[in-house]
Amino acid sequence: MSTPPVVSVVIASIVGSPFIDDCLASVFAQKNAPAFEVIVVDCRGPENVARLAQHFPDVRFILLQQRETVPQLRRIGVEQAKGRIVAVIEEHCVASENWLATLCSAFSSDYVAVGGPIWFRGGRLRDWITYFIEYNSYLPPWPDGDAFRLADANIGYRRETLTANLPLLSAGYWGATLDHKLLSEGARFRSVPGLIVYHRGPFGYAYYLRQRYFFSRAFAGARRGTLSAANRAVYLVAAPAIPFLLLARMGSRVFEKKCHLDKFMLCLPLIIPAMVIYVIGEWMGYAFGSGHALMEVE
Repeated sequence: MSTPPVVSVVIASIVGSPFIDDCLASVFAQKNAPAFEVIVVDCRGPENVARLAQHFPDVRFILLQQRETVPQLRRIGVEQAKGRIVAVIEEHCVASENWLATLCSAFSSDYVAVGGPIWFRGGRLRDWITYFIEYNSYLPPWPDGDAFRLADANIGYRRETLTANLPLLSAGYWGATLDHKLLSEGARFRSVPGLIVYHRGPFGYAYYLRQRYFFSRAFAGARRGTLSAANRAVYLVAAPAIPFLLLARMGSRVFEKKCHLDKFMLCLPLIIPAMVIYVIGEWMGYAFGSGHALMEVE
């Protein structure tokens, strides 16, 4: 009889090769890991799954016949998970070699979720833009202890916590829906410096701007119901100044942590348009809801 998994690794796959291949390879290269299973919920089609299954025969693939949102794909994976811990990693990322061992050792009865920093591995200059904008809240060095915000790309939850909140798992990205609810109920999250994943490119700049708009609108649309009308109105009125405030906050984090200062300065001319698109997406989400934005996020 095979050993029951301690961890279920759930990966939503929409973009596909080469990202999902590299992500899976990093998971199966883990050292000192407990028993684990890997569940890939795929929207790319039977040919893609057949190809991946040849290279990764131990993966449990769930093939969907139609396009779904990333949160919905993850929910489907959670519903099939058998481990007491559910680990989520984006297909755009690769895991450090001790990722699963670190995740398991970091859990205690006090915490319902554990997360860590996101580094960047190689790439062209414009690929750094994605890293700085998407993950500037998760730049190393990373504190050890209680946290109020963890990255969707590098996080583990207790499975019973997720199954108790299944309706929320499809409502939007979990950082804007599930995490908000759990923290308001007094749940504790833990940040762990050694729990590392690496974001990687390449992405086309135009592709990234489009994705940034849809993600921002979807995220703001999910948060819209948690904010009062007054708070939404303040955001909508202040929106023209927000790109500059966000850029200042991003810059202060990079300078404070001394994390790739040279790359940040070189990226600035391309970061500024992306920040404007970021705020336009959020403005639309807070004003009119997410619309179909979540279906466009890859």
